[in-house]
Amino acid sequence: MNFFIASPDFTFSNARMARIPRVFSLLIIALFISLQATAQSERILSGQVTDASNGEAIPFATVTLKSSLIGTITNEFGKFDLHIPAEITEDQLIVTLIGFQYKEFPLSSLTSPVSVKLSPVAIDMKEVLIKPQPPTYYITLAMRSLKSNYPSKPFETQSYYRENIKENENYLRGHEGVFKSYYPAFQDSSKNQHKLILFRKAETISELAFMKKERLKDEAKEKKKEAKAIKKGKAVPKKEVGEDSLKIGEVFGGPDNLLKMADLFRGADNFLDTTQFKNYTYSFAKSSSFNNAALMVIQFKSRGKVDHTREEGKIYIDIATNAIVKIESHGTYVIPTLVRPVLFVMGIGVENPKFVSSLEFQEINNLWYPKNMQYNLDMNVEKKRMFAANDNSNFKIFGFLTVNKLNTTSATPVEASK
Repeated sequence: MNFFIASPDFTFSNARMARIPRVFSLLIIALFISLQATAQSERILSGQVTDASNGEAIPFATVTLKSSLIGTITNEFGKFDLHIPAEITEDQLIVTLIGFQYKEFPLSSLTSPVSVKLSPVAIDMKEVLIKPQPPTYYITLAMRSLKSNYPSKPFETQSYYRENIKENENYLRGHEGVFKSYYPAFQDSSKNQHKLILFRKAETISELAFMKKERLKDEAKEKKKEAKAIKKGKAVPKKEVGEDSLKIGEVFGGPDNLLKMADLFRGADNFLDTTQFKNYTYSFAKSSSFNNAALMVIQFKSRGKVDHTREEGKIYIDIATNAIVKIESHGTYVIPTLVRPVLFVMGIGVENPKFVSSLEFQEINNLWYPKNMQYNLDMNVEKKRMFAANDNSNFKIFGFLTVNKLNTTSATPVEASK
């Protein structure tokens, strides 16, 4: 697998991410990055998860190895790619999703593509207490119950993390790692602590193709400036690769940014904000379950643009405790009117990017802790040229973090040197 032990000076970005649709700057950053990445010696197990009752694809299903800190989540089409180190041959593949019976398979018996069919868990509606209140009532109740449903004491986790960026299916960036994390107080602004235990990059190197001609011209100009400076006896500072360009990794990256998705106390989405209810429509969906607990499912959809997004999804609420246990969201980001003229002058066209995100909690001793966080961003960009072929690129950005181990009784801070 060729994991690398992290050095003590490994740092993470402090950029605020929250959820994907709120970060418009990423769309511009993706146009100008010059990143290198690396492709791995490993086995890739691909497959699709579908509903056994109707054959429909199941998005956001968790696909993990039972004994290894490796996992992923199915995309909006129910498909997944699980990157498995070559040395792992004996393990169990587990596929789970709230509202369905989980499946477990011996890894040695599987070859790509894998077809997994999950059966829905039937709920006796007589056991589910239905109250004559609108959906927004239960969302408000869930937000008021945050302090009683989520941890207030320190805890620590061990997580598998993966992120990648592709241009026309070629890797521009690919990172994965295992983190030990310490959370001194999940309900306040205390800074979380992370120690990178294992880390590696993808091996395949792909150069950013979009606007390559412009970058080569800029590089030629820089070399001329450096040559003149050297000729005059001036010192020329050494530059790192990509130092002059904005990197997506400065916004995406590290466990903190993904875990901000789980911060319902300070970073809750607009559809959970009582002052924003008027901007969405809400309705009840078919009830679900998780570990024999009945879940109320509320569908939401923005009435128009809300913070430059058109969004819809589902909120899963535990009926017994009013805890939010899962949020699914997808939609499009609408490029702001003020940005469009800038892109036009630059000769750049950007389709409204599509996003998908998923947040899931796990219940331990009557409290809910972060379990899975995922984001996807898909966008097409075009550089228009007068006397040459246009540049057309499709960018796919993906990030995923799954908590595989959780310690709620003897959590210890990460040593400062790490």
